[in-house]
Amino acid sequence: MFLIGFNEARSGGLMRGFTEWLVVRKGECSSFGWQALVLDEALPNVEGLGWNKLGNSNSQQEEEAVQQLLTLLYEFLTMRDDVMALARMYGEYHSLHSRAEGSGGA
Repeated sequence: MFLIGFNEARSGGLMRGFTEWLVVRKGECSSFGWQALVLDEALPNVEGLGWNKLGNSNSQQEEEAVQQLLTLLYEFLTMRDDVMALARMYGEYHSLHSRAEGSGGA
């Protein structure tokens, strides 16, 4: 909740591009927001998708998910500081969506 509030205070600037980066990192299109994408990556062995994983996790797994979120956010912010890396990421994101739309999915 802190990150969501901080992001809102920054007019969405802190997390801008984070969802797209996570989608590119995963290599497949998703309609999930960054919160659910992080949970899916952080808790791969917990049953459910996205937010549903929280109902099936324990406190240790939730702590691991927070650590994974912070690690991912650091990686993303480091990448975002590199203009060319950011441009490549958005290009890959666009390519993923173009392929999905061409195959009938989105």
